[in-house]
Amino acid sequence: MKTKKRAWAIVLIGAGMLMLLGRWISPLSLVALLVLCYGIYTMRADRTSFGYKCLAVGAGLLLLDHIVIMVGGILLSVGVFYARARELHAGRTYMRRQEFVSQLNREREPWVPENVSLWHLFGDVNCDFSLALPSEPDTVIHLQGLIGDADLTFPEEYGIEFDVFIGYGKVSFEGEARTGMLNKFVWRSPGYERSEQKVRVAMAYAAGDVNIRIN
Repeated sequence: MKTKKRAWAIVLIGAGMLMLLGRWISPLSLVALLVLCYGIYTMRADRTSFGYKCLAVGAGLLLLDHIVIMVGGILLSVGVFYARARELHAGRTYMRRQEFVSQLNREREPWVPENVSLWHLFGDVNCDFSLALPSEPDTVIHLQGLIGDADLTFPEEYGIEFDVFIGYGKVSFEGEARTGMLNKFVWRSPGYERSEQKVRVAMAYAAGDVNIRIN
């Protein structure tokens, strides 16, 4: 019964939007907005994976209907990415990548951390620093894009600094979740400056799910 009521609610909302906005917004844009709204609804109902798929589909439909605006937004995002990368990595060597869809998985075997700036439309990041073999005393991880799913694990002896911004989504830190719009999370571990190994993480996504753990 509850499922039927929710379905009818979505149908009525869609009909109302069509009547109110149909003169100014194309049918494809309305469908895209409905898909985006349903994606946000499913994310709030803890169906995170399906919610991100809906957000991706909705963004794709908007891209088809508003190609110039979307391309302009992407170019703006890339410009901000370049400026932020230069700021974060000032005076140091780093790897910079721009990809439409990317994965950064470092969770199954030993790996060597490196300074990196990664921009993507859709990204999946899984890094376990307890398996890391650092070659430098400090590392900067910079991630930016449209939709991102990040899972980061750190040893408790690391000095860690986070600067995370999610337009809409969830940031989980040590089991405590913060969900909503304009989600900003800034944190620095006690004794950061005295730590022998430091990691600085900067993230910015329009929508995302970020999970941070310290073991």
